[in-house]
Amino acid sequence: MDKNKIIILALIVVIAVLLVGMAAMMMSNMGKQDTKLKFKSNSTMEEGGSLKVKLTDANGTAIANQTVNVTITDKDKSNSYYSVVTNEKGVGTLKLDKSTGKYDVTIVYGGNDKYNGCNATKKLTIKEKVAEAEPATQSTSSASTSTSSGDYYYTVDSDGQLQQHMTPEREAQERANFYKYEPPNGRAD
Repeated sequence: MDKNKIIILALIVVIAVLLVGMAAMMMSNMGKQDTKLKFKSNSTMEEGGSLKVKLTDANGTAIANQTVNVTITDKDKSNSYYSVVTNEKGVGTLKLDKSTGKYDVTIVYGGNDKYNGCNATKKLTIKEKVAEAEPATQSTSSASTSTSSGDYYYTVDSDGQLQQHMTPEREAQERANFYKYEPPNGRAD
C-alpha cells in the first residue's frame, strides 16, 4: 500500500507541474496582440516581379521593422527560403528570381513579446516577361481639335506629350499685332 501512495503522489506532482507549465504558457500570450499577414501582390506576375506582403495588427495598423519569413515551393516540392523586413507601412518586398511556373508561397511572422505570430499561403504563377515593343518612329500624330475660339490645334509628339499650336489664321493675326506700331500720341507719321 505504501507503494501505491508513492505512485499516486508522483502522479499528482507530475500533473501539478504540467498545469503550472500550461498556465505559464498561457500567461506569456496574454496581453499580446493578434496579427495579420496579407499578400499585396497578384497571384500571377512576370519573371523578375516582386512579391509584397503586409503585416498589421488586428486593428489593421501597420507593424514596421519586423521579419517575415517567405518559403517558395516549386512543382518538385523544392523549397527556397527568404526573409523580408517590413517598412513603416508594414510592407515587405521580395524581388523574385524564379523562372516561369507555378509555386506555393508561405509567409510566416513568428511574433515577439508584443505580437502573436501568424501566417498565410498563396498559389503564385510566374509568366514569361513580355518584351516591350519599340516606340514608333513617327514624330507626330495629329489630332486636330479647336478651342472655343478656333485659334489652336493640338498634336501628340513621339513621347506622348500634347503639343499646342496656333492655327495659321491665329499665327498671322499674332504677327500682324506684333508689327503694328502706334506712337504714343496716336498719330502715325
